[in-house]
Amino acid sequence: MSDDEVRAAFDAAEEIRDPLDGLADRSKLDKAAPFRPEVLERFAELRQEDRAAFETIRVALKEGGFKRVTALDDAIDGVDRTSEDLNEKVRKQSDVLIELAREVVLFHSPDGTGYADVNVDDHRETWPIRSKGFRRWLTRRFYLETDSAPNAEALNSALSVLEAQASFDGPTQDVYVRVANIGERIYLDLCNSTWQAIEICAGSWRIVDNPPVRFQRTPGMLPLPAPVRGGSIEALKPFLNTKTEPDFVLAVSWVEQALRGKGPFPVEALVGEQGTAKSTFAKCQRALVDPNIVPLRSLPRDDRDLFIAATNSHVLAFDNVSGLPPWLSDALCRIASGGGFTTRQLYTDSDEVLFDAQRPIVLNGIEDHNRNAARLRGGTRPECCSRS
Repeated sequence: MSDDEVRAAFDAAEEIRDPLDGLADRSKLDKAAPFRPEVLERFAELRQEDRAAFETIRVALKEGGFKRVTALDDAIDGVDRTSEDLNEKVRKQSDVLIELAREVVLFHSPDGTGYADVNVDDHRETWPIRSKGFRRWLTRRFYLETDSAPNAEALNSALSVLEAQASFDGPTQDVYVRVANIGERIYLDLCNSTWQAIEICAGSWRIVDNPPVRFQRTPGMLPLPAPVRGGSIEALKPFLNTKTEPDFVLAVSWVEQALRGKGPFPVEALVGEQGTAKSTFAKCQRALVDPNIVPLRSLPRDDRDLFIAATNSHVLAFDNVSGLPPWLSDALCRIASGGGFTTRQLYTDSDEVLFDAQRPIVLNGIEDHNRNAARLRGGTRPECCSRS
């Protein structure tokens, strides 16, 4: 056989999907072909799945002149042992991870999402079981226990078990983002490292170390400063470029409503000429309630993006809004007054993902063509609207 024929045979062999196809012929050209990793792995699988087919290929190798069948059997045995060792290692790591997670309290939210209460440095943290925060905690506990890292397969297997336990064995409990309104009390998550919250009731407030409600931390959330007593709302005036006293009262009313934690909420539209500090106005208002790394964002492209944003933030603040299409106007009204959104879960045929949120909203930049522009010059005018 010429060199070109040999090269063509090898090229054809590389295009073969099953490594065992044509192995007897390839072994005549390449004595090492039966020992390639992908071939040995396929041999090991075939010996377990179809022993007759395995023996047929083995006999074909012998008849084709392959003289290292015994060495090939030893190599296949080594692959089997390695596979069994890996599976056993995965099983052992999963068992250790599940055992380490016995110290956490598992529960699920009304939509079925599994959560875990974790004690860290004498305070409680709440994380979705599938979140990066809980994965990091569990990985760290495994490392402290075994001085090694769990592999991805073992970690995913353990998380699946914990998620099932949270769904079937854990209680149902609401989880909030930043603000929770429970009975006669309001709880405001400070988002600090010790997971403290402010408990607010009629005529008083206090900082609590372990609030009776569960708060979820989402990416981008920033901590609120610890409050001090004896302040005045008038100290806010220099930071809000309002032209009249009623405008300031309206802006403060929006902040107070946003801190209630229970809607329906007003939709605030900030109107003013270019340079009247509308964006700064919106940033200041959000910083008082729900500070975030990205305080202002652009309008979403569809309902799904809007409700995902509402699920991960207490305040929705949109910048440079030149207009609202009808679908977005309706969606914002649903979020302000309380509404849900469902969509098909990715990679499934019939499963749904449910989004349910009620949030205060700020819109900055909508042009007001029906008002006298001269009246707006020199200040920002907040307008709060609602729609039933």
